[in-house]
Amino acid sequence: MVGRPNVGKSVLFNRIAGEEKAIVADEPGVTRDPLVHLCEYEGKFFYLIDSAGYGLNDDLSELVKEKIYEVIEISDLILFVVDGRSVLTSLDFEFAEILRKSGKKIILVVNKMEGRIDSEIYLSPFTVLGLGEPFPISAIHKQNLTELIEKILSLIPNVEVGKEEQLIKFAFVGRPNSGKSSLVNTLIGKYRNIVSEIPGTTRDTVDIIWEFNGKKYMILDTPGLRRPSRIEEELEELSVRKALNTIKRLDVAIMVVDLSIGIRDQEKRILHYIEDKGKSCLIVFNKTDLFPSLKERREFEKIVPSLLSPFDYFPFIFTSALTGYNVKKIIPWVDKLYGLSHMRIPTSQINMAIQEALSRVSFSKKSKSLKIYYATQVETSPPRIVFFVNEPEIMNKNVQKYFEKYIRNYFSWTGTPIKIEVRKRE
Repeated sequence: MVGRPNVGKSVLFNRIAGEEKAIVADEPGVTRDPLVHLCEYEGKFFYLIDSAGYGLNDDLSELVKEKIYEVIEISDLILFVVDGRSVLTSLDFEFAEILRKSGKKIILVVNKMEGRIDSEIYLSPFTVLGLGEPFPISAIHKQNLTELIEKILSLIPNVEVGKEEQLIKFAFVGRPNSGKSSLVNTLIGKYRNIVSEIPGTTRDTVDIIWEFNGKKYMILDTPGLRRPSRIEEELEELSVRKALNTIKRLDVAIMVVDLSIGIRDQEKRILHYIEDKGKSCLIVFNKTDLFPSLKERREFEKIVPSLLSPFDYFPFIFTSALTGYNVKKIIPWVDKLYGLSHMRIPTSQINMAIQEALSRVSFSKKSKSLKIYYATQVETSPPRIVFFVNEPEIMNKNVQKYFEKYIRNYFSWTGTPIKIEVRKRE
């Protein structure tokens, strides 16, 4: 899907995707990186890609243009979206010529045609682009969208792909300019996301389907998460909301920390949100190239657990997206954390660990001692363990934390939150 800024591509993308995947705002240039979504209609799968607006005039214009060309090259069908209420510009004619030379199948989509869908007189000016019969729609009012999707299905190959739920989904999260996009680029071995030193370059979540060693992954590179008090523009607020929504749908979060900045309150807030949503997490201290001294890194490594507390059960590694240092360790950790979050412990083993924990510390309140009759794991991802006890009020948050930590250490259950539920045994 290509076209100039503000022609309604992102709205159309959301309509076809069936969910609010792309950020929609009046500001031109909201979409910078290609945004990908796996769609299914009538048993047929296809990847829908929303490219950046063609003709941006900013510091990233050349990078954006390269990405648009990449989208054209890999696509089987191009939706060229134009504004039905605007006069064609030289950019439209220039881009139409590029598309003709590509040799790709093209649908010329004339958007913003609400109330004029059936009026040929309003479509005739667009025939001069030489891209076939214009297809009128109104994305915002959902007019003629079903017909457009049917036309898309008739022109694309029938390729079988796995559903999103079959993929291991992980995301890079953290404050702006911490190196998230650079890590994605280094990890997959090519420049898939636009990388610059301008904070906030990645404004949308960018889904990447990636296969490695016979496994399929979905990588979600999110916008940087700033403190809410610093959000001044609606666009920034939308980006933060998209990033938080991304955390909800992933399997493993990769928290990227700029080693030159370190762990601050914002990192703790993000980690708290990850824990609250029950997601596994790997903490990546990026930009180690800024601290080339191995001795310096090892000294810092000793104090990391205290800096991370109370999230010190999340494992951490040091990386450099610039040099590639340790980036190859990310995927093995993703696989491991995914496996641990889906691990199920037999009830007998859980109770063995709990009895051992009780033998070390006793808990009581108002002369009543805590008795744990038994506990059992009822869910995975995240693991949830239900305790059946005599007096639930004794098992306050501190007591629950004690058993959570003990169970985690007992089963080497690192990197994933463990949810504890307390019930009174009748």
